[in-house]
Amino acid sequence: MWVLDLVRLSPPEIHEHAQAVSRSDLLFTFDILFMVSVNKPVGINIGLELETEVLQILRDIQGLDVQTGQAPADGADAVTRGAGTQTPIAIEVKTRVNAANVHQIIHQARGMSMPTVVIARDMTGDARAALAAEGIGAIDGLGNVRLELPGLLVRIESTARRQRPRSRATLLGKTSLVAQAMLLDTGRTWHVNELAEHAGVSPALAHRVLQRLADLEIVATQGAGPSKQRRLVEPSALLDLWVEEHRDRSRRHLAFMLASDSEDLAATVCHGLESTEVSYALTGAAAIARIAPILTSVPVVEVWLEGSADPRAVCAELGADEVTSGPNVVLQQERDDVPLAFRTRRDGAWFANVCRLYFDARRDPQRGQEQADHLRREVIGF
Repeated sequence: MWVLDLVRLSPPEIHEHAQAVSRSDLLFTFDILFMVSVNKPVGINIGLELETEVLQILRDIQGLDVQTGQAPADGADAVTRGAGTQTPIAIEVKTRVNAANVHQIIHQARGMSMPTVVIARDMTGDARAALAAEGIGAIDGLGNVRLELPGLLVRIESTARRQRPRSRATLLGKTSLVAQAMLLDTGRTWHVNELAEHAGVSPALAHRVLQRLADLEIVATQGAGPSKQRRLVEPSALLDLWVEEHRDRSRRHLAFMLASDSEDLAATVCHGLESTEVSYALTGAAAIARIAPILTSVPVVEVWLEGSADPRAVCAELGADEVTSGPNVVLQQERDDVPLAFRTRRDGAWFANVCRLYFDARRDPQRGQEQADHLRREVIGF
Protein backbone atom coordinates (compact mmCIF):
# COMPACT_ATOMS: atom_id res chain seq x y z
CA MET A 1 0.00 0.00 0.00
CA TRP A 2 1.27 3.49 -0.82
CA VAL A 3 -0.01 6.70 0.68
CA LEU A 4 -0.22 10.15 -0.84
CA ASP A 5 -0.98 12.61 1.97
CA LEU A 6 -0.48 16.31 1.24
CA VAL A 7 -2.10 18.74 3.65
CA ARG A 8 -0.68 22.23 3.22
CA LEU A 9 2.90 20.97 3.13
CA SER A 10 5.73 23.04 1.71
CA PRO A 11 7.93 21.47 -1.00
CA PRO A 12 10.82 20.75 1.44
CA GLU A 13 8.38 19.09 3.86
CA ILE A 14 6.92 16.96 1.08
CA HIS A 15 10.42 15.86 0.01
CA GLU A 16 11.20 14.98 3.62
CA HIS A 17 8.10 12.79 3.80
CA ALA A 18 8.88 11.25 0.41
CA GLN A 19 12.24 9.94 1.63
CA ALA A 20 10.39 7.14 3.42
CA VAL A 21 8.79 6.04 0.14
CA SER A 22 10.52 4.23 -2.71
CA ARG A 23 11.58 6.70 -5.40
CA SER A 24 10.11 4.36 -7.97
CA ASP A 25 6.70 4.87 -6.38
CA LEU A 26 6.40 8.65 -6.09
CA LEU A 27 7.75 11.65 -7.97
CA PHE A 28 6.91 15.19 -6.85
CA THR A 29 6.95 18.46 -8.79
CA PHE A 30 5.62 21.81 -7.64
CA ASP A 31 3.90 25.00 -8.73
CA ILE A 32 2.86 28.00 -6.57
CA LEU A 33 0.84 25.79 -4.20
CA PHE A 34 1.73 22.22 -5.05
CA MET A 35 1.36 19.76 -7.88
CA VAL A 36 1.82 16.05 -7.55
CA SER A 37 2.64 13.62 -10.33
CA VAL A 38 2.61 9.94 -9.46
CA ASN A 39 4.65 7.50 -11.52
CA LYS A 40 2.08 4.83 -10.74
CA PRO A 41 -1.11 6.88 -11.03
CA VAL A 42 -4.38 6.06 -9.38
CA GLY A 43 -6.59 4.78 -12.17
CA ILE A 44 -10.35 5.12 -12.28
CA ASN A 45 -12.47 3.47 -14.96
CA ILE A 46 -15.93 5.09 -15.09
CA GLY A 47 -18.94 3.46 -16.66
CA LEU A 48 -21.28 6.37 -15.98
CA GLU A 49 -22.04 9.13 -18.45
CA LEU A 50 -20.82 12.02 -16.34
CA GLU A 51 -21.29 15.69 -17.11
CA THR A 52 -18.35 17.40 -18.76
CA GLU A 53 -17.74 19.54 -15.67
CA VAL A 54 -17.51 16.48 -13.40
CA LEU A 55 -15.08 14.75 -15.73
CA GLN A 56 -13.02 17.93 -15.81
CA ILE A 57 -12.87 17.95 -12.00
CA LEU A 58 -11.48 14.42 -12.04
CA ARG A 59 -9.03 15.04 -14.86
CA ASP A 60 -7.67 18.16 -13.20
CA ILE A 61 -6.42 16.07 -10.25
CA GLN A 62 -2.73 15.30 -10.61
CA GLY A 63 -2.01 11.60 -10.36
CA LEU A 64 -5.54 10.45 -11.30
CA ASP A 65 -5.84 8.57 -14.59
CA VAL A 66 -9.49 8.72 -15.70
CA GLN A 67 -10.90 6.39 -18.33
CA THR A 68 -14.53 6.27 -19.46
CA GLY A 69 -16.75 4.10 -21.58
CA GLN A 70 -16.53 0.53 -20.30
CA ALA A 71 -19.12 -0.28 -17.65
CA PRO A 72 -17.53 -1.90 -14.57
CA ALA A 73 -18.83 -5.24 -13.37
CA ASP A 74 -20.81 -6.05 -10.24
CA GLY A 75 -23.14 -3.07 -10.60
CA ALA A 76 -20.42 -0.57 -9.72
CA ASP A 77 -20.25 2.89 -11.25
CA ALA A 78 -16.46 2.77 -11.47
CA VAL A 79 -13.37 0.76 -10.59
CA THR A 80 -10.26 2.28 -9.04
CA ARG A 81 -6.79 0.86 -9.58
CA GLY A 82 -3.79 1.51 -7.36
CA ALA A 83 -1.03 -0.34 -5.55
CA GLY A 84 -1.91 -3.53 -7.37
CA THR A 85 -5.55 -3.58 -6.26
CA GLN A 86 -8.85 -2.96 -8.04
CA THR A 87 -11.87 -1.77 -6.09
CA PRO A 88 -15.42 -1.35 -7.42
CA ILE A 89 -17.02 1.87 -6.16
CA ALA A 90 -20.33 3.70 -6.31
CA ILE A 91 -20.19 7.34 -7.44
CA GLU A 92 -22.55 10.02 -6.15
CA VAL A 93 -22.49 13.26 -8.17
CA LYS A 94 -23.76 16.49 -6.61
CA THR A 95 -23.57 20.14 -7.59
CA ARG A 96 -23.02 21.16 -3.97
CA VAL A 97 -22.54 19.18 -0.78
CA ASN A 98 -23.08 20.94 2.52
CA ALA A 99 -24.57 20.32 5.94
CA ALA A 100 -28.07 20.33 4.46
CA ASN A 101 -27.64 17.26 2.28
CA VAL A 102 -24.60 15.42 3.62
CA HIS A 103 -26.73 13.41 6.06
CA GLN A 104 -28.86 12.07 3.21
CA ILE A 105 -25.72 11.13 1.26
CA ILE A 106 -24.32 9.30 4.28
CA HIS A 107 -27.61 7.44 4.79
CA GLN A 108 -27.61 6.29 1.17
CA ALA A 109 -23.94 5.27 1.31
CA ARG A 110 -24.56 3.09 4.37
CA GLY A 111 -26.95 1.02 2.28
CA MET A 112 -24.41 0.39 -0.48
CA SER A 113 -22.54 -2.88 -0.77
CA MET A 114 -19.37 -1.12 -1.96
CA PRO A 115 -17.41 2.03 -1.10
CA THR A 116 -18.93 5.35 -2.18
CA VAL A 117 -17.11 8.35 -3.61
CA VAL A 118 -18.89 11.72 -3.73
CA ILE A 119 -17.93 14.14 -6.51
CA ALA A 120 -19.14 17.74 -6.29
CA ARG A 121 -18.31 21.11 -7.75
CA ASP A 122 -18.62 22.69 -4.29
CA MET A 123 -18.16 20.93 -0.96
CA THR A 124 -17.94 22.62 2.43
CA GLY A 125 -15.27 21.74 4.97
CA ASP A 126 -17.85 20.44 7.45
CA ALA A 127 -19.35 18.20 4.78
CA ARG A 128 -15.92 16.80 3.87
CA ALA A 129 -15.27 16.06 7.55
CA ALA A 130 -18.63 14.29 7.93
CA LEU A 131 -17.96 12.14 4.86
CA ALA A 132 -14.45 11.31 6.08
CA ALA A 133 -15.82 10.20 9.45
CA GLU A 134 -17.99 7.68 7.58
CA GLY A 135 -15.16 6.50 5.32
CA ILE A 136 -16.85 7.97 2.24
CA GLY A 137 -14.55 9.27 -0.48
CA ALA A 138 -14.83 12.91 -1.53
CA ILE A 139 -13.54 14.89 -4.52
CA ASP A 140 -14.47 18.50 -5.19
CA GLY A 141 -13.91 21.16 -7.79
CA LEU A 142 -11.27 22.96 -5.73
CA GLY A 143 -8.97 19.94 -5.80
CA ASN A 144 -9.70 18.51 -2.36
CA VAL A 145 -9.43 14.72 -2.49
CA ARG A 146 -9.89 12.01 0.10
CA LEU A 147 -9.98 8.37 -0.98
CA GLU A 148 -9.66 5.53 1.52
CA LEU A 149 -9.96 2.26 -0.37
CA PRO A 150 -8.37 -1.19 0.01
CA GLY A 151 -4.66 -0.76 -0.67
CA LEU A 152 -5.03 2.92 -1.42
CA LEU A 153 -5.12 6.13 0.63
CA VAL A 154 -5.03 9.52 -1.10
CA ARG A 155 -5.50 12.84 0.71
CA ILE A 156 -4.98 16.23 -0.91
CA GLU A 157 -6.17 19.43 0.75
CA SER A 158 -6.29 22.39 -1.59
CA THR A 159 -5.71 25.95 -0.45
CA ALA A 160 -7.80 27.32 -3.33
CA ARG A 161 -11.04 29.11 -2.52
CA ARG A 162 -14.01 29.77 -4.76
CA GLN A 163 -16.14 32.89 -4.32
CA ARG A 164 -19.69 31.62 -4.09
CA PRO A 165 -22.75 33.77 -4.59
CA ARG A 166 -24.71 34.29 -1.38
CA SER A 167 -27.82 32.15 -1.14
CA ARG A 168 -31.18 33.86 -1.34
CA ALA A 169 -31.73 32.94 2.32
CA THR A 170 -28.37 32.24 3.91
CA LEU A 171 -28.83 31.58 7.62
CA LEU A 172 -27.10 34.73 8.84
CA GLY A 173 -28.27 37.48 11.17
CA LYS A 174 -32.04 37.82 11.39
CA THR A 175 -32.48 35.09 8.79
CA SER A 176 -31.01 32.65 11.30
CA LEU A 177 -33.86 33.43 13.72
CA VAL A 178 -36.27 31.54 11.48
CA ALA A 179 -34.07 28.46 11.67
CA GLN A 180 -33.62 28.76 15.44
CA ALA A 181 -37.35 29.16 16.02
CA MET A 182 -38.01 25.88 14.21
CA LEU A 183 -35.12 24.08 15.90
CA LEU A 184 -36.39 25.06 19.35
CA ASP A 185 -39.89 23.68 18.64
CA THR A 186 -39.32 20.76 16.30
CA GLY A 187 -42.76 19.19 16.73
CA ARG A 188 -44.72 22.25 15.64
CA THR A 189 -46.25 23.04 12.25
CA TRP A 190 -46.02 26.62 11.12
CA HIS A 191 -47.94 29.12 9.06
CA VAL A 192 -45.64 31.73 7.54
CA ASN A 193 -47.11 34.60 9.53
CA GLU A 194 -46.94 32.65 12.80
CA LEU A 195 -43.29 31.78 12.25
CA ALA A 196 -42.44 35.34 11.23
CA GLU A 197 -44.06 36.77 14.35
CA HIS A 198 -42.39 34.21 16.62
CA ALA A 199 -38.96 34.85 15.07
CA GLY A 200 -39.42 38.62 14.94
CA VAL A 201 -38.85 38.90 11.18
CA SER A 202 -40.98 39.92 8.21
CA PRO A 203 -43.33 37.36 6.60
CA ALA A 204 -41.42 37.83 3.33
CA LEU A 205 -38.12 36.83 4.97
CA ALA A 206 -39.71 33.86 6.72
CA HIS A 207 -41.21 32.73 3.40
CA ARG A 208 -37.83 32.89 1.63
CA VAL A 209 -36.19 30.80 4.35
CA LEU A 210 -38.99 28.23 4.31
CA GLN A 211 -38.85 27.98 0.53
CA ARG A 212 -35.14 27.31 0.61
CA LEU A 213 -35.50 24.70 3.36
CA ALA A 214 -38.31 23.04 1.41
CA ASP A 215 -36.09 22.89 -1.67
CA LEU A 216 -33.45 21.18 0.48
CA GLU A 217 -36.10 18.75 1.82
CA ILE A 218 -35.40 19.92 5.37
CA VAL A 219 -38.96 21.23 5.68
CA ALA A 220 -42.12 19.47 4.48
CA THR A 221 -45.23 21.36 3.36
CA GLN A 222 -48.89 20.46 3.60
CA GLY A 223 -51.94 22.29 2.32
CA ALA A 224 -52.03 25.16 -0.15
CA GLY A 225 -52.56 28.90 -0.23
CA PRO A 226 -53.01 30.80 3.04
CA SER A 227 -53.61 27.55 4.93
CA LYS A 228 -50.28 26.01 3.87
CA GLN A 229 -48.24 24.74 6.81
CA ARG A 230 -44.58 23.81 7.14
CA ARG A 231 -43.02 21.21 9.39
CA LEU A 232 -39.36 20.59 10.15
CA VAL A 233 -38.51 17.00 9.13
CA GLU A 234 -34.68 17.09 9.25
CA PRO A 235 -33.72 19.01 12.42
CA SER A 236 -30.18 17.65 12.48
CA ALA A 237 -29.57 18.85 8.93
CA LEU A 238 -30.99 22.29 9.74
CA LEU A 239 -28.83 22.65 12.86
CA ASP A 240 -25.71 21.71 10.91
CA LEU A 241 -26.63 24.07 8.07
CA TRP A 242 -27.16 26.98 10.46
CA VAL A 243 -23.85 26.32 12.24
CA GLU A 244 -22.10 26.11 8.87
CA GLU A 245 -23.52 29.36 7.48
CA HIS A 246 -23.91 31.62 10.51
CA ARG A 247 -21.23 34.14 11.36
CA ASP A 248 -21.25 36.58 14.26
CA ARG A 249 -19.94 40.10 13.91
CA SER A 250 -19.51 40.62 17.60
CA ARG A 251 -17.60 43.10 19.71
CA ARG A 252 -15.72 41.47 22.57
CA HIS A 253 -14.74 43.18 25.81
CA LEU A 254 -12.30 41.44 28.15
CA ALA A 255 -12.48 41.73 31.92
CA PHE A 256 -11.15 40.14 35.10
CA MET A 257 -12.95 39.55 38.39
CA LEU A 258 -11.80 37.94 41.61
CA ALA A 259 -13.70 34.74 42.44
CA SER A 260 -13.02 31.57 44.42
CA ASP A 261 -13.96 29.26 41.54
CA SER A 262 -15.62 29.29 38.12
CA GLU A 263 -19.07 28.45 39.46
CA ASP A 264 -18.87 31.31 41.94
CA LEU A 265 -17.64 33.62 39.15
CA ALA A 266 -20.58 32.76 36.87
CA ALA A 267 -23.04 33.28 39.71
CA THR A 268 -21.42 36.61 40.63
CA VAL A 269 -21.56 37.85 37.04
CA CYS A 270 -25.20 36.85 36.59
CA HIS A 271 -26.19 38.31 39.96
CA GLY A 272 -24.46 41.57 39.09
CA LEU A 273 -26.16 41.77 35.69
CA GLU A 274 -29.56 41.11 37.30
CA SER A 275 -29.19 44.36 39.21
CA THR A 276 -28.68 46.37 36.01
CA GLU A 277 -31.20 47.17 33.31
CA VAL A 278 -29.07 45.44 30.67
CA SER A 279 -30.45 42.42 28.81
CA TYR A 280 -27.96 39.56 28.82
CA ALA A 281 -27.57 35.81 28.26
CA LEU A 282 -24.96 33.52 29.76
CA THR A 283 -23.31 31.36 27.09
CA GLY A 284 -20.30 29.14 26.43
CA ALA A 285 -18.78 26.66 28.86
CA ALA A 286 -20.16 28.43 31.94
CA ALA A 287 -23.73 28.01 30.68
CA ILE A 288 -23.23 24.40 29.60
CA ALA A 289 -21.74 23.63 33.03
CA ARG A 290 -25.13 24.49 34.57
CA ILE A 291 -27.30 22.78 31.96
CA ALA A 292 -25.29 19.67 31.05
CA PRO A 293 -22.15 19.50 33.22
CA ILE A 294 -19.10 17.94 31.61
CA LEU A 295 -16.09 20.05 32.65
CA THR A 296 -14.75 20.35 36.18
CA SER A 297 -13.22 23.76 35.51
CA VAL A 298 -14.48 26.67 33.43
CA PRO A 299 -11.72 29.30 33.12
CA VAL A 300 -13.75 31.97 31.30
CA VAL A 301 -17.35 33.15 31.74
CA GLU A 302 -18.89 34.38 28.47
CA VAL A 303 -21.95 36.61 28.36
CA TRP A 304 -23.94 38.20 25.53
CA LEU A 305 -25.04 41.78 26.26
CA GLU A 306 -27.60 43.82 24.39
CA GLY A 307 -25.97 45.88 21.68
CA SER A 308 -26.90 49.25 23.18
CA ALA A 309 -25.20 48.56 26.53
CA ASP A 310 -22.02 50.34 27.54
CA PRO A 311 -19.55 47.53 28.40
CA ARG A 312 -17.39 49.87 30.50
CA ALA A 313 -20.39 50.79 32.62
CA VAL A 314 -21.27 47.10 32.93
CA CYS A 315 -17.74 46.29 34.09
CA ALA A 316 -18.02 49.05 36.69
CA GLU A 317 -21.34 47.63 37.92
CA LEU A 318 -19.80 44.18 38.20
CA GLY A 319 -16.66 45.41 39.91
CA ALA A 320 -14.60 43.95 37.07
CA ASP A 321 -11.33 45.33 35.71
CA GLU A 322 -11.00 45.80 31.97
CA VAL A 323 -7.98 43.90 30.61
CA THR A 324 -6.33 43.29 27.25
CA SER A 325 -5.28 39.69 27.96
CA GLY A 326 -5.86 36.91 30.47
CA PRO A 327 -9.59 37.58 31.03
CA ASN A 328 -11.92 35.40 33.05
CA VAL A 329 -15.01 37.31 31.86
CA VAL A 330 -15.83 38.06 28.21
CA LEU A 331 -18.69 40.44 27.38
CA GLN A 332 -19.92 40.13 23.79
CA GLN A 333 -22.32 42.29 21.79
CA GLU A 334 -24.06 42.14 18.42
CA ARG A 335 -25.66 45.24 16.99
CA ASP A 336 -28.95 43.48 16.17
CA ASP A 337 -29.09 41.42 19.42
CA VAL A 338 -29.63 38.15 17.51
CA PRO A 339 -27.62 36.15 20.13
CA LEU A 340 -30.19 37.11 22.78
CA ALA A 341 -33.10 35.67 20.79
CA PHE A 342 -35.08 32.93 22.53
CA ARG A 343 -33.00 33.22 25.71
CA THR A 344 -34.39 31.23 28.63
CA ARG A 345 -34.72 31.86 32.36
CA ARG A 346 -33.11 29.27 34.61
CA ASP A 347 -32.09 29.34 38.28
CA GLY A 348 -32.47 33.09 38.50
CA ALA A 349 -30.36 33.88 35.44
CA TRP A 350 -30.78 34.31 31.68
CA PHE A 351 -29.21 31.70 29.39
CA ALA A 352 -28.71 31.74 25.64
CA ASN A 353 -30.96 29.22 23.88
CA VAL A 354 -29.49 25.73 23.49
CA CYS A 355 -28.87 26.09 19.75
CA ARG A 356 -26.92 29.29 20.36
CA LEU A 357 -25.04 27.54 23.18
CA TYR A 358 -24.09 24.77 20.76
CA PHE A 359 -22.86 27.30 18.20
CA ASP A 360 -20.88 29.31 20.75
CA ALA A 361 -19.30 26.24 22.35
CA ARG A 362 -17.96 25.05 18.99
CA ARG A 363 -15.91 28.26 18.71
CA ASP A 364 -14.05 27.58 21.96
CA PRO A 365 -10.60 26.14 21.11
CA GLN A 366 -10.29 24.66 24.61
CA ARG A 367 -12.41 21.48 24.45
CA GLY A 368 -15.23 23.46 22.82
CA GLN A 369 -16.13 20.73 20.35
CA GLU A 370 -16.34 18.21 23.17
CA GLN A 371 -18.71 20.45 25.12
CA ALA A 372 -20.83 21.14 22.04
CA ASP A 373 -21.14 17.45 21.21
CA HIS A 374 -22.11 16.68 24.80
CA LEU A 375 -24.78 19.39 24.80
CA ARG A 376 -26.16 18.19 21.48
CA ARG A 377 -26.30 14.59 22.62
CA GLU A 378 -27.69 15.17 26.12
CA VAL A 379 -29.94 18.21 25.68
CA ILE A 380 -30.65 19.05 22.04
CA GLY A 381 -31.20 15.42 21.07
CA PHE A 382 -30.61 15.57 17.30
